[in-house]
Amino acid sequence: MAFEVAELDPTIDFQDALANVATMVTGRNQMVYWKGCNVTVYEKDSEGKEQITKLPHWPNGQMQLRSGTELYITQGKFKEV
Repeated sequence: MAFEVAELDPTIDFQDALANVATMVTGRNQMVYWKGCNVTVYEKDSEGKEQITKLPHWPNGQMQLRSGTELYITQGKFKEV
């Protein structure tokens, strides 16, 4: 697991974020913040095989989404910066 999930920064404002149904977010070394979401991480291991990790205990969180990693986000709201 090369990615690191962190507690959601309480100062992040989701007021302008639209309600999400389902979105795939591709990593470009940006920060992604989510609130009330189901999140699945897709990344390739050192052998090039896709690894899938669900984050059921992280309905609210944030992470730097590195190149080569994707997030599948359903429900809730999210922001990319």
